[in-house]
Amino acid sequence: MRATQTTTFRSLSAILDRTSTRLARLQLQAATGKRLNRPSDDPTAISPVLSARTQIKASDRYIETINSGLDRINNMDGTFSNIENILQRVREITIAGGNGTLSPADMATYGDEVGNLKDELLSAANSQVDGKYMFSGYETKKKPFVANPAYNPATYNPAIYDPATNPPPVLYQGDAGQLQYEIAPGEQIRVGVDGGTFFLGLNDANGDGVYTNSDSVAGIDLFHQLSLLEADFKANNSAGVSGRLTSFDKAINQARTQRSLLGNIGARLQTAQGHMEDIKIDMEEMRARYEDADILETLTSLQQQQQSFEAALNVTGQVSALSILDYLR
Repeated sequence: MRATQTTTFRSLSAILDRTSTRLARLQLQAATGKRLNRPSDDPTAISPVLSARTQIKASDRYIETINSGLDRINNMDGTFSNIENILQRVREITIAGGNGTLSPADMATYGDEVGNLKDELLSAANSQVDGKYMFSGYETKKKPFVANPAYNPATYNPAIYDPATNPPPVLYQGDAGQLQYEIAPGEQIRVGVDGGTFFLGLNDANGDGVYTNSDSVAGIDLFHQLSLLEADFKANNSAGVSGRLTSFDKAINQARTQRSLLGNIGARLQTAQGHMEDIKIDMEEMRARYEDADILETLTSLQQQQQSFEAALNVTGQVSALSILDYLR
């Protein structure tokens, strides 16, 4: 079959269109650094790329949550360190005041210091992180501890929790809730300590998240013990002061136990953080394998395609310039 000039020109135009399309695609890949810019570039790659992106975003959210948890743990650890120092100082004062060698004036001075330490402990119990109270359970916007004017150290029974009939030294306005942070799919970890357990020694016996008179007291009421110690010092009662030592040893262990638990939680958060970062790196590599372009290969192909396009343009220009007059003599 004889190829006419029109047929040849149409064929060259089609080649130009295809070459131009490939050239434009390579130029876009070189400009964006991505091999996959639209679904039609590689339909089979869409699913793994979207899956990788989803997991990367999920990992970012988990890492953000973990970092928030670590910030909270670090702040709480600093507060626990302060509380432990307060209790250690109280223990030193108790030992000094219990040996019976101090003058009444010295005992009264120690009593004033115990009162100041009690106020300092109350301030620590109401510590905040990012405007949220550390020791109020789920009630993070509510101040957990307030002094109770109805408290009478002589009649208060620390073994019974019933604020209505047995007024404690401070009222706990939080709850027994434990903040939970999701650090991996389906995995949550407790990040926090409720003040009822730590400062008042309470135990949510029925597990309803609220402290009531049906619950029990399992530890030391720190504020009550400090109030009694202050009263003993001011009454120059060295025997009474000495008798408080065992309670403060228990209180220090109570603080150290909670701090140790926080340390374990912090270690778990760091492990989870490393795991999520590894997953993110793996997913980034998977996404890049399907989506990112090999720049060196792309630039080489782009140069070759430009040369092909220029050659096709040259040939097409020569064919389109032909005329029947060129064959007439």
